Amino acid sequence: MFAYSNGGMSMRAVDPDYVAQTGEVLFADYATDAELAGVFPGYAPPTTATATVLKSTVMGRLTAGQMASAYTMLTANPVFFAKWFAPDKPFVNCTDPDAISFVKALGLDPATILAP
Repeated sequence: MFAYSNGGMSMRAVDPDYVAQTGEVLFADYATDAELAGVFPGYAPPTTATATVLKSTVMGRLTAGQMASAYTMLTANPVFFAKWFAPDKPFVNCTDPDAISFVKALGLDPATILAP
């Protein structure tokens, strides 16, 4: 059996003779998102992670000429330059509006260049 608490966000295995504590709901098996939503008002399933692609992969998909254009565009905009070359974030979200605009400005297809 499983005891769910914290609005459905926490779960732990319990013995079959376990008595639910205040705020807990027991299920014989793993609860589905629909079951949790049915017993915990306001339950929302965890969001899925946004698809990302390594910036080095994006740059590797550019030709030498496209790379030169990309560098020129990035150095012309300090905010984009800092965002692109941030050492603690080696990836970009595939649906990032700035990244999509950047790739489109290069005349390229974001679905191809930003593919995970």
